[in-house]
Amino acid sequence: MPLLVIILTLLSSVACTLHRFKTIVEAGQTDCFTVDIKQVTVGVTASYMVISADSSHDIHFDLRGSQNSYYVKERKQRGVHTFDAAQGEMSLCLDNSYSFSADKLVAISIHINDDIVPLSEIADKTTQSANTIQRALKLAQNELYDRANVELKHRTVAENNFESINFWGIVNSCVMVASAMVQVFLIRRLLK
Repeated sequence: MPLLVIILTLLSSVACTLHRFKTIVEAGQTDCFTVDIKQVTVGVTASYMVISADSSHDIHFDLRGSQNSYYVKERKQRGVHTFDAAQGEMSLCLDNSYSFSADKLVAISIHINDDIVPLSEIADKTTQSANTIQRALKLAQNELYDRANVELKHRTVAENNFESINFWGIVNSCVMVASAMVQVFLIRRLLK
């Protein structure tokens, strides 16, 4: 039991910041967000994915540091990036200005790995092990979050396909009924 208390104490000393949110980027617009990094150098993992869009699922994803230098600049549907960031404000921009009619729902996850504050010199190896476990758990949690977003995207596509099939099925049925009525009308008219 005391070992469990020590491990839980060590895990609570691991400083991690996790930002997760979903945003709708309207057609022809750019949305920007800022994240404050308090330490000199930290490891950052940023991931994003377009969940739903009417046509193209691509979006411009720009991630800049405090010196206005680009960490990431790309146009994709999904991406995961790990890098070291400097102290200051980090700016994240989602640019949908090339699309004129399609709003896009984007899921974003930013995981900032701050340094561990050691409890004592004796617990250094235990602290490192706890840090490794904590980071592995956070990576697994991020992977589950990404998979949930993929599942949501696939469910959205399936629902859209279902609605399209229903619509065109009704249209085809109406056309068949109308053509049957026209045929009956023409045959009756010819036989008179």
